[in-house]
Amino acid sequence: MKIKEIKCRVLKVPRFPYRWRDGFPRAPAERDAFLLQVTAENGVEGYCIGARLGEVLGRQTERLLKPLMVGANALDREKIWQQLWDMGRMGTEIVAALSAFDVALWDLAAKAAGVPLYKHLGAYRDKVPAYASTFTQETVAAYEPLARDCVKRGYKAIKLHVFGDVEKDIEACRLVRETVGDDIELMLDASAAYNFEEALWAGRELEKLNFYWFEEPMRDYEMTSLQELHRRLEIHLCVAETSWDSLFDVANHIAQKTGRMIHSTWYRKGGITGLLKIAHTCEAFGMMVQLHHGEIPMIHAGCAIKNNKYVEILVPEEGAHLCLATPPIVPDEEGCVRPPEGPGLGYELDWDEIEGCTVAEV
Repeated sequence: MKIKEIKCRVLKVPRFPYRWRDGFPRAPAERDAFLLQVTAENGVEGYCIGARLGEVLGRQTERLLKPLMVGANALDREKIWQQLWDMGRMGTEIVAALSAFDVALWDLAAKAAGVPLYKHLGAYRDKVPAYASTFTQETVAAYEPLARDCVKRGYKAIKLHVFGDVEKDIEACRLVRETVGDDIELMLDASAAYNFEEALWAGRELEKLNFYWFEEPMRDYEMTSLQELHRRLEIHLCVAETSWDSLFDVANHIAQKTGRMIHSTWYRKGGITGLLKIAHTCEAFGMMVQLHHGEIPMIHAGCAIKNNKYVEILVPEEGAHLCLATPPIVPDEEGCVRPPEGPGLGYELDWDEIEGCTVAEV
């Protein structure tokens, strides 16, 4: 099944602005998105849509994917992955292109097989628990109505993105625990805001509040400090989200004992192929892999991975739901989400929105 054509649309998609912690720029009121399309000689098409790095994907489609991959067998995913991964030492843009291309190849293959992607991957389950992942709020007090809204939406777990001020952050964590009670599982993503002393204090406070995990307390490359923090805390540390070195970086984190959970996604880690490699590496060491937000591809992956408890869903859900006629996926009464049952990724593209948001075609 040879690849006949590769196209990329660079999209500027209007969405509400939002903020992460102090020190980070606010996100603009549009997403630098992309739609990557891979067409095989038999007419089957695979897609990957992403909410960031649109201009990067446009460049790398022209410079890398079209010259090297047109004419390749679309089913040779491991061969393609290894070829592009070997080139990744030349920069993270290549890993980003590999990641999106890999998702599109999996979509194409599952469509050719006539089954949903999670079935093609090898299903472990048909739905996966989801947690609500918040944006940073303007005040501590704003986390109370936000937490109530997450519970009302059906989530049984909530992860907080906070300010980057350790005392203010823990104040927000206390407020949310008081608001939702003990039946909702809570997690904190510090977005690498703390030094070692702050992270140690915060971790101990989170333990008192019965938080499930403490994510990215420091930068992921601070392995010696993370190792010591992990040794001194009971709460699970969730690490290794931000590197671009896929399973190889994860192997280093496991060897250095920097945490008990690995946070992973398709778009930084070499696509679904890279994500599965990471999950299986973690499984061999009895570790959990937690799935970063990434919309429908991550829900499919979560249904094919045993050693995963949750998939991350940004709230409000429409914030990362781009150019799709398929409605945002929300939790059921058990707090779980299901992937679409159509072939491949199973979503329907909103071509009217895509045409209106396209700023470049490659």
